[in-house]
Amino acid sequence: MKIKLLLVTLLSCYYLNAQSYTVYKVDRGYEINFIDEFNDKWFLDGEEIISYGKLNLTETEYKQLIKDIKRTLKQSEKELDRPNYAVIKYGWVRDSVWVYYNKKAFSVTKEDINYLNSKL
Repeated sequence: MKIKLLLVTLLSCYYLNAQSYTVYKVDRGYEINFIDEFNDKWFLDGEEIISYGKLNLTETEYKQLIKDIKRTLKQSEKELDRPNYAVIKYGWVRDSVWVYYNKKAFSVTKEDINYLNSKL
């Protein structure tokens, strides 16, 4: 019983810290597929309905996004608007920023920078 409880606890922690997006290099650009973390929760037959988003960036825009995330993470509160996305850090959150696109958003932490850079 203790082993099951430990396993469930570890998996719950992993799920809570798992990133909600995936980056793909496509042609000369990048595609970011993400779960909309700011979507209102809706349920159908007891199952949560998950809203997804997709952000397409050129290589230059993708590199700029990484720089914007790094810069914004260092601020206590910041909103940085770009033509294709916005990076926002709220004062009540210390370790992450949100990337907004088309009324949808996903969060990025400092630890995610290595993942983002690995796709270059």
